[in-house]
Amino acid sequence: MAKKNSDLFHHAWILFALAAVLLSAGWLMKPFPILIFVGFAPLFAITDQAKNHISPWNRFELILLALALSFFAAVFYNSSSLVFVFAQAITFTLAFVGYSFAYQSLGSRLGKFTIIFFWLALEYIFLKLPWTDQTIFLADVLKLQPNWLNWTYHFGYLGASLWILCVNLIFYKSFFYKKTFNGYLFFLAILMIATPIVISYQIETDGISREQMIALYSQKTIESTDLYSKRGELVARTTAWISVLIILLSIVKNQTRKK
Repeated sequence: MAKKNSDLFHHAWILFALAAVLLSAGWLMKPFPILIFVGFAPLFAITDQAKNHISPWNRFELILLALALSFFAAVFYNSSSLVFVFAQAITFTLAFVGYSFAYQSLGSRLGKFTIIFFWLALEYIFLKLPWTDQTIFLADVLKLQPNWLNWTYHFGYLGASLWILCVNLIFYKSFFYKKTFNGYLFFLAILMIATPIVISYQIETDGISREQMIALYSQKTIESTDLYSKRGELVARTTAWISVLIILLSIVKNQTRKK
């Protein structure tokens, strides 16, 4: 079920336009933010083009611009937030730059799941900083659909960010990987959207909210489960440690190669 896609569809500017529109629409359509599950897929495809170039910012400026536009949409084009929005877009572009750097050192063994690790690690770092209240977490796009997220009781609020990025990775594989369309992976991506939602409706315990997460990490009194109080953001914390190991391994490998 693999079909060849048009080369035009894989042009960097076309991919940028797709990502900017889909991500922005996902944030603006918060009552039904389904487009957020596919908006990052073109950015993964742009990374394929960028990682093979010598210039560290080749093509990454398009990722930066797409993220900036999407974060600006997330605050409903509030100009007072523009500086922080752009700063955050620069920061999260580093998830893609970091993957490119690691890929140059570790080679094709390093999958694009690394981008997801780096992204969640950056969200975890923002969670630890004083300006957490201003931070736009990817999970926030689902804030008006709390019934989709009851399973975050076990994984933490940022588990929703992991969910969104994983589905996007499968959509990337189904549409853009090797310039073919894979119907099997497309169907898998649909299942990955639907299954957690269906499971969530079967769970009686409420999921973790943004407010609970911020309250826990700012050491305020919260109304949360003992389980979350003990675990915190388990998924994001784990990916942060994995990201550190990947970066350290990449640096060691790079230095070894130079000798």
